[in-house]
Amino acid sequence: MTSDIIEVISENRELEKYRDPNRLLKEAIPYVGQPKQHEGNPDKIYIRLNPLSSNGAFLEFKTKDVVFAENVKTVSQSDGTAFNIIKIWIRKGSIGIKMEPFSVMDFSEVFADDFKD
Repeated sequence: MTSDIIEVISENRELEKYRDPNRLLKEAIPYVGQPKQHEGNPDKIYIRLNPLSSNGAFLEFKTKDVVFAENVKTVSQSDGTAFNIIKIWIRKGSIGIKMEPFSVMDFSEVFADDFKD
């Protein structure tokens, strides 16, 4: 359900339209990336910060904390796949979760010499 996350958010509640950019800067923080609505919980949204990378961090927010959202651009990959990049403004003081995938490995040998007496 990633077609247009701005429309999805707007269906749940009407987003405030900010005509005064200074007011928006005082009330919210912008994040830019590829959006995706949580499949099991429509009250959450993910933002993939670097959508052209095969790894990297993504953020999770509650949709109720979205103050404003706007389309920035559409990006196309070499295989023809296209996706939207949005700027999403999150209310200051809200709680977000930053997730960064990694591969679980044993690095004890790498650090072994540093911890010897």
